[in-house]
Amino acid sequence: MNPLSLRLSAIIVPLLVASLLQAGPASADDDAPPSGYPSWAEVQQAQGNEAAASAEVDRINQLLAGLQQKSGELGAAAIKAGTEYAKAHDALLHQQAVTQKLAEASQQAKAKADSLRKATSSLVVQAYESGGFDPGPWSLANAAIAPDNIQNFALLNRVLDRTAKLHDDALSASRASAAATAQEQAARDVLAQLDSDAAAKAQAAESARRAAEDSVAATDGQRKTMVAQLASLTSTSAAVAQKYQEGQVALAAYQAAQEAKREAAQRKAIADAAAAAAAAANNQQAVQPPISSGGGGGFVGGGGGGGGNVVNDPAGARQYASSRLGAYGWGQDQMQCLSLLWTQESSWMTDATNPSSGAYGVAQALPPDKYYSAGSDWLSNYRTQIDWGLGYIRDRYGSPCNAWQHEMGFNWY
Repeated sequence: MNPLSLRLSAIIVPLLVASLLQAGPASADDDAPPSGYPSWAEVQQAQGNEAAASAEVDRINQLLAGLQQKSGELGAAAIKAGTEYAKAHDALLHQQAVTQKLAEASQQAKAKADSLRKATSSLVVQAYESGGFDPGPWSLANAAIAPDNIQNFALLNRVLDRTAKLHDDALSASRASAAATAQEQAARDVLAQLDSDAAAKAQAAESARRAAEDSVAATDGQRKTMVAQLASLTSTSAAVAQKYQEGQVALAAYQAAQEAKREAAQRKAIADAAAAAAAAANNQQAVQPPISSGGGGGFVGGGGGGGGNVVNDPAGARQYASSRLGAYGWGQDQMQCLSLLWTQESSWMTDATNPSSGAYGVAQALPPDKYYSAGSDWLSNYRTQIDWGLGYIRDRYGSPCNAWQHEMGFNWY
């Protein structure tokens, strides 16, 4: 299995999560928390797989660009080699025409030599027949004694001179014919080798070009496969994140309902205790401020320094916070997470004070004077505290549900 296949296997396996998403969350009764939603780790895994596929697509795109450039270069080289082969072949054809002419000249020289040899023989015969003598028995002494024979001897000399010239011409023609034949063969041999070399280069260049085109096609096929896988992973990652968010909202709703039950039971217990105390103390009530647990180690009411001006109205504070979500770019789906967050931190009490850290108010600002940026009445006005707290959540976590996720993991936000 090649490295690309291994990467694809590692990426596609998490797609099985999609089957879980399609099945939807498991049903649960009112007293059980919601289940069947993906965990934060599964969200991170899906996002990591998407990032890995995206990086692989980028790598293949870079490889493809390099191969396409190489293919273009090899294509240009193939064209150049083909041009050189065409030139060499044209030169061979031209030389073949030249050598054909040389061959014809050689044949003509040979014919001329043959003709000259025949002419030489003919002249000797004609001289002999016209003179009527046989030069064999003649001598210079006889020529001196017989003047008539001197004339015949002069004629013989002319015949011999002409014969010698014709013989020389015949030799020259023979040598020219031999030289032309040798030149023809040498030219044929050289050009045939050049033609063969050029043809081999052209064939090699064309083979390299085809191989480069095959590599481009194969790599482009890998790219298309990875792009398709990336699209699938992107869709899956978004679905997992959406289901996770839905799970967080469902969990926030469940915890809000449980908190409401606990608060109702607490209020009933306090009311029952107050009624019993009133009956025992002749209708005099002794109201104790509620004590709740916060994210930083607990908080107590009445410690904010606001005195009688402090307004503790958890229901009103929740209503105001809900009305302000849109101003920070959030929908009402974030209210459940916000309710859980500030219920755990302060029970939405204006003067809730953490005895360990000194954090104060609905949003548990630390140090408390951070509220001052939202208004000078921050000690007693839950609206000022909420405006500051929503801005803090937006700047640090992006949304109440993200802040609540951090709260659940670290017990502070």
